[in-house]
Amino acid sequence: MEPNFKSSKQASGRRKQNAPVETDGYFAIETAKKSELGDPKPVLAFLAQSVIETLAGVRDVDQSARWLSDSVYQQLRQRSLASKRSRLDKNQPAMRPNLVIGKISTFSPRDGVVEGVVIVHNRDRARAVAIRLEGYNGRWRAKSVAVL
Repeated sequence: MEPNFKSSKQASGRRKQNAPVETDGYFAIETAKKSELGDPKPVLAFLAQSVIETLAGVRDVDQSARWLSDSVYQQLRQRSLASKRSRLDKNQPAMRPNLVIGKISTFSPRDGVVEGVVIVHNRDRARAVAIRLEGYNGRWRAKSVAVL
């Protein structure tokens, strides 16, 4: 039995044969307001720890891919591979860093965008991880990450 689509075609009308299909309404990235996204500090803390552990070789970059833009994901993947090669050349195993998340400072240049700096303390030193979060499709995503 074939489905009856006559009623839906009659109500919506027909699309012209040579008119392009408007896919932006369905597949485009939708920006979100800060009030819809929630507190960015837990996301900043997670991403800072995740980036440091990825560079140390104890976390796979795919575990944090959901919160990273494509360009940040590719850059982090390349840096983690370079770190892995360097450790293999020196015959050093990947060691889990003993991290403590310190102060988290945030600044919002506009609605739906948060720039934050997370201080990550290790046994030997402290690092600053600067992250720019933007709200897309109802969640925070990192558009830029820098480890200082």
